[in-house]
Amino acid sequence: MTSAGHEAAAPVPAKPNSAGGSGGVAKEAPAQNAQPPAPVQDRMLVQTARIEMTVKAIFDAVSGARAIATTNGGFTGQEESRNDKASITLRIPSDKFDAALRQLADLGTIKFQHKQAEDVTEQVVDLDSRLRTQRESVARMQALLARASSVSEIAQIESELTRRQSDLESLQGRRDTLGGKVALSTVTLQLTQESAPPVPVEAATGGGFFDGLSDGWGAFGEFFTVTTRVLGAILPFLVALGIPAGLWFYFRRKRRKAARPVTESV
Repeated sequence: MTSAGHEAAAPVPAKPNSAGGSGGVAKEAPAQNAQPPAPVQDRMLVQTARIEMTVKAIFDAVSGARAIATTNGGFTGQEESRNDKASITLRIPSDKFDAALRQLADLGTIKFQHKQAEDVTEQVVDLDSRLRTQRESVARMQALLARASSVSEIAQIESELTRRQSDLESLQGRRDTLGGKVALSTVTLQLTQESAPPVPVEAATGGGFFDGLSDGWGAFGEFFTVTTRVLGAILPFLVALGIPAGLWFYFRRKRRKAARPVTESV
């Protein structure tokens, strides 16, 4: 007899172990929700690259970058061009990412390149799991709504259903954005026009008679040009100051003649 009149629980027989024996303690089964890590080849990576390079012709390089993106199944994003600089963003399929980088290197001379790969596998797995759970939650609320009988019950269930559908859409948007980054890698290309090479200075030589004559005529021409330019610059001042000065000297001389005493001859 057990206390309080309850029957004693019957002992649970031990399950046979993997070797076929009995009496051993059964091993705990692995959790159903536990997921093994994804293999290396199945990892989901968000790949980005930034390249700075100098090119001979800006607009030719921009056209070449567009063609590389299109040929590899991608497209161009934001783009900004000037006479001597340009910036362009390319979206390239992940499986063509490395090939596209090699093709872009042929457009000019690379000055800086940074390549990065971010592993987002765990984020994707987590989002997928939450999406499945949220879809099941929405489905349960829809089933409850179909069985609701009173107005208050319908209103309450509809409010909760709306909230869960909103959460589902938010999760789906995050999953789509992350999937887009995984599927299409981003390349930011900065292009700069190559500067023109300096004009080579010819070494000075002794020259001959005609070289000296040519240099002399050149120097004479420069002297004549400078002289005429100076005369042209001061001529207005000479006219403006010369006329009053001439009139002043003229009247002064006339006064002196008028004031000179006349001497009688003996």
